[in-house]
Amino acid sequence: MKKILLILVALGVILPLSACSVKSMQKDQSRQSKQVQLLEKNKQAWKKEIADADVIESDGLKGESTYVGTTLNQLKNHNQALIKGTVVNLEKMQSPKNMAYTKATIHIDKVLSGDKALQNKDYFVALNGGVVSFDRWYANMSKPKDFDHKMLIKHDEFPLPSIGSEIITGLMPIHLDEPLEYNSALKQSGFTIKNSFAMDGAKYNFWVKKPDTKKYQLNNPTVKKSDTQLAQELTKLTNEINRKYK
Repeated sequence: MKKILLILVALGVILPLSACSVKSMQKDQSRQSKQVQLLEKNKQAWKKEIADADVIESDGLKGESTYVGTTLNQLKNHNQALIKGTVVNLEKMQSPKNMAYTKATIHIDKVLSGDKALQNKDYFVALNGGVVSFDRWYANMSKPKDFDHKMLIKHDEFPLPSIGSEIITGLMPIHLDEPLEYNSALKQSGFTIKNSFAMDGAKYNFWVKKPDTKKYQLNNPTVKKSDTQLAQELTKLTNEINRKYK
């Protein structure tokens, strides 16, 4: 009789726990399904956005001076947060004259260092390259005006990551109070100090893992083609990132 009672008590404990586990699993599956649907919807929208745009390859970032972290400690100390995230969306945004940016929505999957309150939230960042009109890109230049003609600007040093890609990068507070054309463009595109971040040094400190790959790659193909000390240090850092975070 005692054995039967013990079994019934055990079942009374196990069954509710099993039910909770099943419910939790169902919620996770539902969340993942919605995420897949959202990513696919955003991919199709971005594909449509760039479909009829003329592609312009640019080396405009080549001489740009920027911060470069060559160790994880440097990245952690320099940024408000070092994060692992997912590119949820890419959108055309307002860009300053002779420049092109893309409004990217990043879901922060994990805060590797820094402000843990950012985890599991979405934020906007402005990425180099994107869709602009012909007259915007060639503003103040001796080029004919064509206001309706779209151009997709691709930078050699910073290819736009695809929607669904995982990234690792550092985030900095965004400052929009200075009266700059760049800040005006950000504001017009929906960026605020609460929903957005800046990236200092993304030219060399931005890693991407595409949906069909298993490792993070430095998002600057030009580095791989060089044989400089900086290239060697960044290769070493990339290997460390893959050992710790892939």
